[in-house]
Amino acid sequence: MSSVETLDQPPPYNQVNDPNDQSKSTDENLHNQYPGSNQYPSPGGAQYQGNQYQPQATPLVITQPGVVPMDVKRAPQARDWMVPAVLSCLCCFWPTGICAIMAANNASSAARYGNIIEAKIESRRARNYVIISVIVGIILIVITIILRLHGFTSYRRYQS
Repeated sequence: MSSVETLDQPPPYNQVNDPNDQSKSTDENLHNQYPGSNQYPSPGGAQYQGNQYQPQATPLVITQPGVVPMDVKRAPQARDWMVPAVLSCLCCFWPTGICAIMAANNASSAARYGNIIEAKIESRRARNYVIISVIVGIILIVITIILRLHGFTSYRRYQS
């Protein structure tokens, strides 16, 4: 085969008529379709070494899905003030105790739904109502004791 014959007649193409039918195509036929492969002789009769950009076979690694360790930092939970609110309602001053119970209930429901900001606000409000209830309750108890003692001594004075 001389170089004159190859210039007169084009080389045969290894194409498949139906592009979806891959039964007739081979790996060699696929690589010979591209220019730069060994199909075309290079000028001067030297053999061309091939396309340096042909796809290289890379190993395929398949892994099983598994547990990925994650460092999860949970948001700090708001303190539950329900027990102090109930005790302040029963033992100290009941009007602010009821407000403390309602605020503690709102805080726990907000924390349950994941609204951390609202839970902290309502928890702080419940704490404030508990503190106010305890302070007002202590003041009322002290005033009651003073009035009872004063009233008891004045009652004895009238008896004698």
